[in-house]
Amino acid sequence: MTIKSGLSRRLALCAPLLSIATGAKAQPAYPSRAITLVVSFPAGGSSDVTARIVADGMARELGQPVVVENRPGGATVIGANAVARAPKDGHTLLFASTSALTTNPHLYASLPYKVSDFQPVSLVAVAPWIIAVSPAIPVRTLRELVAYAKARPGQMNYHFFGPGTGSHLFAEMVLQATGMQAEAVAYRGEAPALTALANGEIQFMPANISATLLEQHRAGRIRILAVADPARSPVAPDVPTFAEEGYPQVVADSWFGIAAPAGTPRPIVDRLHGALRAALASPELRARVEASGFTPRSSTPDELTALIAEQSRLWGDVIRRLGVRLEL
Repeated sequence: MTIKSGLSRRLALCAPLLSIATGAKAQPAYPSRAITLVVSFPAGGSSDVTARIVADGMARELGQPVVVENRPGGATVIGANAVARAPKDGHTLLFASTSALTTNPHLYASLPYKVSDFQPVSLVAVAPWIIAVSPAIPVRTLRELVAYAKARPGQMNYHFFGPGTGSHLFAEMVLQATGMQAEAVAYRGEAPALTALANGEIQFMPANISATLLEQHRAGRIRILAVADPARSPVAPDVPTFAEEGYPQVVADSWFGIAAPAGTPRPIVDRLHGALRAALASPELRARVEASGFTPRSSTPDELTALIAEQSRLWGDVIRRLGVRLEL
């Protein structure tokens, strides 16, 4: 009994010390402050609008502000690189995109980050590619456009935002699938390109579906002929798919998601994933995303990782076929 009593006294004396030691190792609750969501696109566009909608939803679920920080430039490289170098504590996230994580690694020899520098969290939305035509040409279907173009070799052109941009890569996919020939004409932004399309300066336009394009389509200023999705888009149910028009191999979209710096603790990744999933389940939030022209879609971290690899193979093949290599 004496031995047990002495042991009990020693344990009692040690208990406060054990408590202090345990407390020293305890991690603060996450998130402990505002989260920064870096968007690699200018303010005001569909991507930025969608990011802000999702940031609001995440903030409600996480109990901390999610502040959008626009860091455009360098074909999304500037924003992505900033997050790749950020602390691995879940307080700096990337509004990840097709260009940042699936096409840039194939386009730039001196990219300052690697795909492995990021931990995917969840898909947020997709924006399928479409082909729109000018009302100045007498075509109302994709098949009619192909026939019209083939009867006029050397007379067709389309808009793009520069070599290696999404519009360039998708146009190449369409040209190869259909056998059309056309020249690319560079425009600085969607607004001047839409004006050129409406006026007939360019005959067709590859683009991601957006609220602006849908508005122009419904007003008759442009005609959207086909969407590159396996099924018709819920935001444009009147537009047939490429498969319906006879080109099932043309399936492509731009995706957007959330990624953290690689090495972010898994419990934090799981917390972020849960918050995103809950936010995207809100009918009100989904309606706001769809109003911007995008289709809301969540995923697990592993599913987004697999999507990035799949998209990298798809666009990597197109880039190699074009032989495009860019310098920052």
